[in-house]
Amino acid sequence: MHTGTRSVVAKALRTEYYWTTMHKDARALIKACQECQVHKPVLRNPQEKLNLIISPWPFYKWGIDIAGPFPEGPGKVKFLIVAMDYFTKWIEAKSVATITGNQTNGLVERANRSLGEGIKARLGKDNKNWLEEISHVLWAHRTMIKSSNGDTPFSLTYGTEAVIPAEIGMPTFRTAEVDVAENDEALEINLELLEEKREQAAIREAKSKRQMEKYYNIKVRNASFKPGDLVYRSNEASRVEDTGKLGPKWEGPYEVT
Repeated sequence: MHTGTRSVVAKALRTEYYWTTMHKDARALIKACQECQVHKPVLRNPQEKLNLIISPWPFYKWGIDIAGPFPEGPGKVKFLIVAMDYFTKWIEAKSVATITGNQTNGLVERANRSLGEGIKARLGKDNKNWLEEISHVLWAHRTMIKSSNGDTPFSLTYGTEAVIPAEIGMPTFRTAEVDVAENDEALEINLELLEEKREQAAIREAKSKRQMEKYYNIKVRNASFKPGDLVYRSNEASRVEDTGKLGPKWEGPYEVT
């Protein structure tokens, strides 16, 4: 089994063989082995450095993606167009019956997965009307602290935290001891301090993104080809060979021209 250069060399050494070019020869042996190449594990390392998208202020830049298809609901809707503001992470979603294009965005793809999981968690065995649950799931996202900036989308939009339903059913201090006049004054103060709050969130977000970029770029493995190189193509993409459990992961080789 050619399970890697080190393994082949180690096996040769254990059987008391040695020659000066054994590492080079082992690499050449594995590269020349067709079975090793077509069954080689698919590397998931990114091939390009992370391209960060930064929004300078709220609702200046949006990411848009499509979620679905879901089970057909009233009005024959089965897709969601999901938009997320890059600064506040505020999410909007619109249900539609058909789509005419593929938009895609990495940030919103993660939000889509989270929306889908939230909808599934709220649906019971007999309840298939997923449309009714969208507003509840969106509310949860808008009042949830985001790890990138340490704040909630609701707070960065309105300047204060929302009163969540749990505080009505089980009163907290701020709902039980509320004074309407003082509350209005406090809300005005929060609005005056909103820009400073957003600046602090932007600083935290920039720091978080720098750490994310550093971690991501460490894993980047650039791939470049020149005419005459022999390459293999992912069987997952081309579907040339049967992709069963024992099927090859790659197919080829092809010569770059």
